[in-house]
Amino acid sequence: MKTIQDFIKEIQGSAELQAALKAIKDKDALAAFLKEQGVDGTVEEFAEAVKAKAQAEGELSDDDAEAVAGGNIFKNFWKFLIGA
Repeated sequence: MKTIQDFIKEIQGSAELQAALKAIKDKDALAAFLKEQGVDGTVEEFAEAVKAKAQAEGELSDDDAEAVAGGNIFKNFWKFLIGA
């Protein structure tokens, strides 16, 4: 199993994973994707890790971070995660 942090690094270096994530439209699909990729963590933990990383790097606004924390993870955080 991979950690969420390791998976985030992997995503940032993989156009294939980035494309797969862009196609995900809901929480259930993301949960299945994380499981398929061997990630040890939940959708909520993934969202929190992305939020924390983005805030540390100054990549998300407060509103964007709130959307991630509030469960609307598909609204704003893809830009940070995949550099789109």
